[in-house]
Amino acid sequence: MGVAIALHLARRCHPLDEPVVLLEKSRLAAGSSGRSGAILRQHYSDRELASMARDSLRVYANLEARTGRTIGFQRTGVITLAGPERPEMIALVERNIAMQQSIGIDTRLIEAREMRALVPGLVVADGSIGAYEPDGGGVDPIRTVEVFAALAREAGAVTRIGVKVTRIVTDGTRVIGVDTDGGRILADDVVVATGPWSRPLLAAIGFDAPLSVVRPEQHFQALPNDSRAVASDADARVEDSALDRFGLSRDALAAAAHPVILDLERGFYTRCEGHAGRTRVGRMDYSHDDPISDPDALDESVSTDFRRWAREQLTARLPIYTDEPSVGAQVGLYTLTPDAQALIGRPRAFTGLVVVTGFSGHGFKLAPSVGEGVAQMLLGETVSAFDAEFFAPDRFAGRTSASTSGAFGL
Repeated sequence: MGVAIALHLARRCHPLDEPVVLLEKSRLAAGSSGRSGAILRQHYSDRELASMARDSLRVYANLEARTGRTIGFQRTGVITLAGPERPEMIALVERNIAMQQSIGIDTRLIEAREMRALVPGLVVADGSIGAYEPDGGGVDPIRTVEVFAALAREAGAVTRIGVKVTRIVTDGTRVIGVDTDGGRILADDVVVATGPWSRPLLAAIGFDAPLSVVRPEQHFQALPNDSRAVASDADARVEDSALDRFGLSRDALAAAAHPVILDLERGFYTRCEGHAGRTRVGRMDYSHDDPISDPDALDESVSTDFRRWAREQLTARLPIYTDEPSVGAQVGLYTLTPDAQALIGRPRAFTGLVVVTGFSGHGFKLAPSVGEGVAQMLLGETVSAFDAEFFAPDRFAGRTSASTSGAFGL
């Protein structure tokens, strides 16, 4: 979120008269973003989110052709799958498809027979349905953050890496800058896009955001043998071919064995990560993830029980992985709100402050829209890139609980 906002602002601000400065306490993508599955889906129940995902996907898909910089974009398609044992989920998927089609998203309903044809070897019961998005896929999350930061610098932004913000500086109810371990920086506006570190930073100035942080576990499986070859450009679309025409470099990506699968029946998601040559598996529901109080003291261990569960879900749905070895695991960082939607905007109690946090595990795909909309907000324009009221940071005022839904944004 920080680099996306910096990029959109820098493109529209004079680098001397209106400098844009991005502060990162350690390294780019060191927090939630670098641990993200970076799945680019458009399947949401809320029109507000689906439209942002639609617009952001176009940015990711065209970025390499427009800039010559590779972000590991891979158009694998996305299937959101619901089984016959959960008729309410089938109804939800059907409603979502109708809404998404109404706003121009390329998605369609497919039945079990079509899913089996699309994904050879997929085990799916008759009566199951899927929402198929052929344009969906994913990117390399770390490379993407680095490229956004590089583009922001080219546009005139300053990125200060290794500078830690220690507190937000206020003059009464006006935010006037930040203190860092390298000194004070005064600013007309301060954007807090600090993920798991947001709540204590904001609480210190009297804004108690209803945020909590969990550590979702993620398992990695080796790609099937016949999918480890470098991906062919045969399926590339017209906008991707500019890289080849102008002799620009393209990072080798391992071919995807199947589309991204969001499995509402078995409760897991999986994505073939061509940039890393592996398949990621995680839970769809974060309600059982362990809460953490200090993201700087993150427990990096992944339980044997989770690794076993992840492998069982994957191989039950895709037996092609049965003989493939596990190739590691990691934990992520989700910053949660009670309704699984982010806080984006200016809290009423302060001037000079914009909060951008609490994306509840599904923010990466929305970052281009967030960056554009926050830039509009900071420049005093009508926000058209997203629905500002939907994300209003004061919408939980008066609530005493920061409990979460575990809904993963669906």
